[in-house]
Order: sequence, then C-alpha cells, then structure tokens
Amino acid sequence: MKETFLQRLAASLVSRPLVYELVQSLAGQEKVAERLRATLNRLPPHRRALDVGSAAGGFALRIGIAPVCLDLDPRPLLALRRREPSAKALAADAARLPFSDGAFDLTLCVAIVHHIDDGTLGRVVSELSRVTSGYLLLLEPLRNDARRVSRWLWHYDRGRHARTREELVAILGRSFHVDEAMEFAVYHQYLLCVARPVASVRGGR
Repeated sequence: MKETFLQRLAASLVSRPLVYELVQSLAGQEKVAERLRATLNRLPPHRRALDVGSAAGGFALRIGIAPVCLDLDPRPLLALRRREPSAKALAADAARLPFSDGAFDLTLCVAIVHHIDDGTLGRVVSELSRVTSGYLLLLEPLRNDARRVSRWLWHYDRGRHARTREELVAILGRSFHVDEAMEFAVYHQYLLCVARPVASVRGGR
C-alpha cells in the first residue's frame, strides 16, 4: 500500500530520536513500562541482559535495567550514548546477532516485531532463542481492527506487519516455550509474553 504524505511526514519526524521519545511518552510508554517492570520483577535476577531493537533505550531505562542495547539504526544508539556515556550500545541486525550461544539470561524485545516481515521474523526468533539462556520478554502491539484507536494508530505507524495474538504466539512457539501471554490496553492493545528457549526447557533449566 502506498504511503500518504502525512504518513511519510510522520515517519520522517519519528525517525529523529528526540521526537521518537516524545511520541512514545505521549503514547503511554510509562504505563506500558510499568507492566513490563512488574513482570520482570517476578523473574529470577539476571546477570546480563539484551534489549533488541532498543532505539535509544527508553524502555530499559524506565524499568531500571542496563542491558546491551542493540538496534539496526545507529542514530538512536548515538543519542543513548550521549545521554548515558556508560551505556552498552551496538548497531546490528537482529536476524544475525553477533553474540555467542546463551550469552544473555534476559532478553527484551519491545515493539519491534511489527517492523519485521514474516520471512525475516523466523530468523530473528531463532536468533533470540540462540542467545537467550534464561527468559525472553516480548512486548508487542496487536492488530485489532475492532478498536478504533488501534486502527488510527496503525494508520500512522511505520510498522507494516501488525499481527494478532494467535499469530505472534504461533511464531514465538517455534523456538520458545511461552510460559505466559498477557494482554492489556494503553491506547494500543498489547501482548506481553514471557518465554524460555525450547532447548533450555527440554534441558530442565
């Protein structure tokens, strides 16, 4: 589908790190982060965390963790380093993660799946499973055509691969055992999944 002028203008503005953070705040990011923080607090302590598609690390900072922040776009990572000089930030492709097997006992994947096409997403999920030795927290806005506010938000969102709960759980289930899949609404309807790599579940970890 061809983008309208307003969609192109919105995408251009939101690609700027400061504007992106402002838009996320206005879209209820703090309330979403509270949900993520409460779920994280129920999990075992982690030693090394990865935030895939972190942008400028907004969610990680809000929930009080200091992960390795990875994003395909280096611009928000540079903004993160200017704000937090000690931050660990790396520009890389989530479909080819430059880390060893089981390098992280906590992996975050927050609101990036709707930017990834079906063919690439399978490789991303496989890579997330490979580098995660503990838990994956996946947070994603859902496609729900019955909600007017959701339809409006998706109209201006740069992501073109909105998915339903069933689609997301099925894709994740190829490489992970989904322990929990919780839905809540803050403008968008969200799905928050707590999952462990299939290999670690089979190994009894």
